[in-house]
Parts: sequence; structure tokens; C-alpha cells
Amino acid sequence: MKKSLLMSILLFQLFLTGYQLYSQNFQRTNHPEERIFNILDYGAVGDGITLNTDAINRTIEACFKAGGGRVIIPEGNFLTGTILLKSNIILMLEENSTIMGAPDLSQYKSYVQVPGEKDHLSKVNLPDRLSWHQALVLMDHVENIIITGTGTIDGCNLTNPQGEEGRRGPHGILVADSKNISISKIRVSRAGNYNILGYYIEDMEFSNLIFTEGYDGIHIRKGKNITIDNCKFYTRDDAIAGGYWEKIFINECIINSSCNGIRLIMPASDLEISNCYFSGPGVFGHQRGRPVHPFVTNSLTAIILQPGAWGLAQGDLEDIYIHDIKIKDLNTALMFLLNEGNQGNGILAERIVATGINLSACSVEAWNEESTFSNIRFKDISISYLGRNNPEYKEIKIVRPRTESRMLPCWGWYVRNVKNIEFENIRLTYTGVEDRPVMRFENVDSVLFKNLEFKPVPDIEQIELINVKSINNK
Repeated sequence: MKKSLLMSILLFQLFLTGYQLYSQNFQRTNHPEERIFNILDYGAVGDGITLNTDAINRTIEACFKAGGGRVIIPEGNFLTGTILLKSNIILMLEENSTIMGAPDLSQYKSYVQVPGEKDHLSKVNLPDRLSWHQALVLMDHVENIIITGTGTIDGCNLTNPQGEEGRRGPHGILVADSKNISISKIRVSRAGNYNILGYYIEDMEFSNLIFTEGYDGIHIRKGKNITIDNCKFYTRDDAIAGGYWEKIFINECIINSSCNGIRLIMPASDLEISNCYFSGPGVFGHQRGRPVHPFVTNSLTAIILQPGAWGLAQGDLEDIYIHDIKIKDLNTALMFLLNEGNQGNGILAERIVATGINLSACSVEAWNEESTFSNIRFKDISISYLGRNNPEYKEIKIVRPRTESRMLPCWGWYVRNVKNIEFENIRLTYTGVEDRPVMRFENVDSVLFKNLEFKPVPDIEQIELINVKSINNK
């Protein structure tokens, strides 16, 4: 009886051990990352000629139905229309792999916006908005996606005669109403419009990416908890743009653009921009020139915060921290601008070095009667400006800017409609000849200077004060 009981116990223990080993092995082989789906197994051909839209999307569908896994894009040039990514998938672009945009616009699908609250984020005046929302890679209402590897997503500069400006085609990557997504290490190139466009996205990371050509590099309209880290931008249009941002961190980026570096067109809060390098002129020209010279390469403003620039966008600029920035050979270093329905509060910019600035150095401007800036601080900033030997610039009439910075009747800083602003350890100089004052203040309650140094212009008032209630030097 005792032997029988002991044998039963031993058999049960052996069964339990075997079951545990089987269970562990089952879990290993069924972990999403261990399930591999190669597009070649579903009929894809990487010859740069064969259309692979169906083959790639069949692979993704199979991976999704299995509960997620890795979809492999192997070495080769895979011509395709829209790739519809689904949740719980890792899209792995292996070395020397390229996803190439097909030349047939009918191969592209669109993100469909629901009219109402989200509709106003488009800011696109086209009879057919669907065409504007076409994309080579589309993520719509998905989560838990990784795009990585060492390959390339190439839009092939596809144009659309019915698109924006009569030429803009599909975006490279469009992600909308989605969360928990990481895009890293790949190259995104030659998008017909923006390289990456996001609508209503949350908990996303863009890291170690390289952007070449296309229009905007990363453009996000409504985003929360977003990191853009260690990316390189060489774009025709704005490198990073958008708005309605909350908790956005932009760090260690190299930015070269034939438009603006970082441009905010809608409100933002808890935005940090750090350790970025901006340089001009742009490597790839922007098509805003005249017919004789359609491409222009001058780089406009490094960091331009202007909610409402493209139409009413109510909300505030709040808790903005810009630090450890280097800028070289741009029109303007910094421009902060408020429009209707916008307020600005709590902006700190520090440890910034700018050289070769050639249009207007910096400005802080509010143009609507009910819009004002409060608690603005500039600290440890050095700016070198290319002097303009033209006395007429001193008489320039200051008007409300449209979307870009412009020449001003002062060469260093223009400040308008601000409650309180501080300048600490600021050094401003210029090369050549200059006729204008270094600073101009209009409708400012309080100005505080702590160690302000500048190269004076002979025989003029160096700082112009118009309706300034208090100015202090320490």
C-alpha cells in the first residue's frame, strides 16, 4: 500500500514536471516576437517592379490573426501601395530592404476623418480630403506596434496633381487614433507629402531615424507623451511641426530644413526641446520659389512657436523649456507668436548659441488684444547676427506676421504685449555694418536685465521702449 502510494506520487511529479516543460516551451514558441512571418512566403518579390500590395498585407493579416508577431521585410526593393499595419505587430525592415511607393495613386488608401471635433485639425482646403490623407504605411486605431530595422521606407516622390499645391502626394507613414507605437532606426525618405503624420496619438517614440527629402519630417496634430530622440532631419519643409501637444520631448536631433526647424502651429503644454543642432541652408530645396528658380534652400526659423498661424487654434503655450541648443546660418533663431484665442505662460529658453543669423534674431509677439505672454525668461544666450547695411530697415513698419518671421526695425530682439520678461547673461553681436537698435519693446509691463551685453550701433538709441511700465538692470 505504501509502495503504491509512493509510486503514484512519483508518477504525478513526473507528469507535473513534463507539463511544466511543455507549457514553458509552448509559451516560448507562441510568444508574439517568436512568430515570424516573411513576406516572401506570401508571394512578395523584391525586384522593384512587381507590385506587392496584396502580398504584404496578406502577411500582416496572417500575423494579426495568429495573435501578433514579426513581419519581415527582407533584402530587396518591394514596390507597394498602402500597407495596413495592425495591432501587436513588429514590422522588421532588414538590411538593404526598401518599401517603395507604387506610382499608381489608386493603390493608396486614406485615413478617414470623422467630421466634428477632429475634423478641424486637418487645416486642408481641398475638395477631396481623402486624397490628402493617403499614405504608404497606414496605422488607424491600432496599438502595440514597432517599426524598426535598418531598411528604408521610400515614397519615391509620388505627386498628385489634385493634391495640396497641385503636387503633394501620399504621406510616408500616417498614424491616427493610435497608441503605444515605436518607430526606430529606419530611414524615411522622399514622401509625396509629410514623411510621418500623426493624428490623435499617444505614448509614441521616434528614435534614431533619418529623414531625407519629403516635406515635413514628423508632423503631429494632437499628441500626448511623445518622444523624438536622436533623429536626423534633412527635409524640404518643416522638420518637426504640428500642435495640440502635451508632454512632448524632443532631444538630441540634427535638423536641416529648407523651411523651419521646429514649428508649432497649434497650442502646446509641457514641451521640452533639448540638445538639438539646427543648420542651414537646406540640403533639399523647398518649392516656394519663383518659376525660374522654383527651389529655395534658405533655412527660416530654428524654433517657431505660433499657435493659430494656420487658422484659429484656441489654447495656450504653457510650460515650454528650450535648452542647450546650437543654431547656425538660419534667418531667425527664435520666434514666439500668439494669435486669437491664445495665451503664453512659463517659457524658459537657456544655453543657446546661434551664429550666422541673417534676418531677425528673436521675437516674442502677441498681436490680439486679449493675448499676452507672461513669465518669459531667456538665460545664457549668445547670438551673432549678420549686419544689414541699409538705413531703410530702421524705418520698417512692424505688421503682424503671416506664417514666417520677417525683417524688423531692430536686429536683436523684438518684444510686444508681454507682462513680464527676463534676460540673463545675454550676449548679442553683429558683423559688418548695422543701422538699427538692438532691441525694441512695445506694451510691456516689466523687463528685467541681468548682465546684458551687446555691440552698440553708433549714434542711435540702443534699446527702444514704447509703453514699457518698468525696466530694471541688475
